[in-house]
Amino acid sequence: MISRKSRTGEGRTPFRRALLAACGIQLVVLVLGAAEMKAPKAPGTAPAAPAFSIPGGIFTNSLSVELKADEAVIRFSLDGSVPGMTSSVYTSPIRITGCALLRARAWYRNGAASACVSQNYWLITPELLGVAFGLPLVLIHSDEDEISVTEKSLAGVRVLAEATGGATFSSGTDFDGLAQLNIRGHSSLRYPKHSYSVKLVDEALEAHKVSLLKLSKESAWVLYGPYPDKTLMRDALAYELSNDLGRWAPRTRFVEAFVHHGRGRLSAEDYVGVYLLVEKITRDKNRVNLTKLEVSQNREPEISGGYIFKKDHTGTASRKNFPEDGPPMAARTSNQPGFPTAPGGFPADPDGFLPPYQGLATGTTRTTTTTRTARRTRAATGAAGTITNYLAAAAPRSVRLDDDTLFPDDEGFRTALQRVQFYFYEPEPDEITAVQRAWLKDYVNRIESALYGPDFTNASTGYRALLDLDSFIDHHLLVEVTKNVDGFRFSAFYHKDRGGKLQMGPAWDWNLSFGNADGKQGYLPERWLWPQLDDQQYSWFRRLFEDPDFGQRYVDRWAQLRTNVFATSNVLARVDRMAAHLASAQERNFSRWEILGRDISPNYFVGTSYAEEVNWMKRWIENRLTWIEKQFVPAPEVQPGPALALASPLSGVRIYFTLDGTDPRASGGGVAAAAKVYENPMPLAGGTVLTARVQAGGRWSPPVVWGQAKK
Repeated sequence: MISRKSRTGEGRTPFRRALLAACGIQLVVLVLGAAEMKAPKAPGTAPAAPAFSIPGGIFTNSLSVELKADEAVIRFSLDGSVPGMTSSVYTSPIRITGCALLRARAWYRNGAASACVSQNYWLITPELLGVAFGLPLVLIHSDEDEISVTEKSLAGVRVLAEATGGATFSSGTDFDGLAQLNIRGHSSLRYPKHSYSVKLVDEALEAHKVSLLKLSKESAWVLYGPYPDKTLMRDALAYELSNDLGRWAPRTRFVEAFVHHGRGRLSAEDYVGVYLLVEKITRDKNRVNLTKLEVSQNREPEISGGYIFKKDHTGTASRKNFPEDGPPMAARTSNQPGFPTAPGGFPADPDGFLPPYQGLATGTTRTTTTTRTARRTRAATGAAGTITNYLAAAAPRSVRLDDDTLFPDDEGFRTALQRVQFYFYEPEPDEITAVQRAWLKDYVNRIESALYGPDFTNASTGYRALLDLDSFIDHHLLVEVTKNVDGFRFSAFYHKDRGGKLQMGPAWDWNLSFGNADGKQGYLPERWLWPQLDDQQYSWFRRLFEDPDFGQRYVDRWAQLRTNVFATSNVLARVDRMAAHLASAQERNFSRWEILGRDISPNYFVGTSYAEEVNWMKRWIENRLTWIEKQFVPAPEVQPGPALALASPLSGVRIYFTLDGTDPRASGGGVAAAAKVYENPMPLAGGTVLTARVQAGGRWSPPVVWGQAKK
């Protein structure tokens, strides 16, 4: 429940005091959208609903609302419920003195009842009229004293679009209607600033698809409240990067929000700060574009898609009993045996890895709150232990559909070989059929069977026939570039379209990234995240990187993205743009939530101002990208001239090239038959295409291509 301070002068928050001082309060009567009442048509096959003398809107004075339906009894409610035979009968104008959701129905002499109709009345304190907000406004009011975690609350929602000079309470309305809300999250449930799942609904409380602030038209939304992320932008930044990779992630809008409970007036005390309006992950042509899987589709090929499932925290039943004590703690790097692990087949510099454990190291201790200050002034050295054996024996290529497979756990399933726990998402657990559950579980088991089998690199019988490689590579790069400490373990989504391969994504829940984590070495711009994770958390990737061609594909994709999406200047420019957009709103946010300069777990860095928080993250991003760049063999440098020369900044390496447009690296990591070792500068004839790579031990650089083929 959001606490509500006293509305006397003594209880005014800094934000409220600033509003009162800035606005020179005057009583202003504001009526938005008022119109004359019109009598409904005579009842017929569709009984006419009651008419309202004053349509919903934003007001500063009390109202008297009349309802009219000829020759009918009108019943109404002010608590959000659908009026029924026991609801209040309308006999005289209804006095509205605070925020109210007025709902009404008409009953005619023939026994027919009209549909329910509603109007949202937003009575605000005059002090809010003079405030220009830097972002669009989202207003929520619920008749209930609090919005629940586990149960949906009906609420009125109004979205005010940003105008020139900022949004105000008289700005144009982007949306006004009904929504079912609940507080969402896992560890974030312990923060005082709540996030909300928002389902827009019509008068019948059915899903109502709407475009909010020019985002995709849907009924499912999230209103996310950044709290320990004091830049307020980490999720939005990561989602933008993912979309530019060509991997759909939720599109977002920064907003400022008011959440009001009960029937009083909406005031500055209801201001809850900067939020992120987020497209919720749903199956939709404008979101996760999958073919809809109907309940009746239980045979091939229809049953093969579309599915969305995920790895996450424990299921809904466990989350209902989530403990209330204290703030959430990020997973800590500890002296647990087995981590960090050695490079394995990962195509990066072995010197970029901490030594694998050889048993518990002496003198290492579990990271606790008391050691945070010391860690901030020195680099982490890691801990020691034994390497996990992740190459299990090959499983059968098909999984028998026994009773345990046909009737799995209500919320998800566990794979047969690696014991990875997945949760159903689309179709939802109460909508997916037993046969569909079994098909999806069998498909994922076949992936593991092929991946850990003896011929796993075979193009037709190995994992390539079942996995979309590029989606896994892009997701891995996004997690590691941002060092999202939860990125492989929790809120890790997968999706499969009908007849298609399994893809990883979309990205979701990215607040513990870009250095904002005091565990899992998340604060370090150096070191890889993945070696700290076991095989259930870091599902399948260790084995994927045992395929040299998958590893090279990863290196080549990284090099490509460094020229655009992951170019340091491009990422930092995004940060600057978002910071400028949030410039005035962040001040109001941190007046409401006085956390600048405070250590809010899992913060590693604690800045005393918003600018310090943003600048620290920018330095972290720059250092992170620079460190990753150094982990891979650099591409050869081309020195053009009458005779083209190739060079490498590394010593003791060879440069291989071809002149026919083919790759000098052969599949599997060897040297291609057509490749030659570069020795001296050489003239290139017109129409010749040179392709060159550097070979350093068993690792290869990304390619460089020079020249243009004849048309």
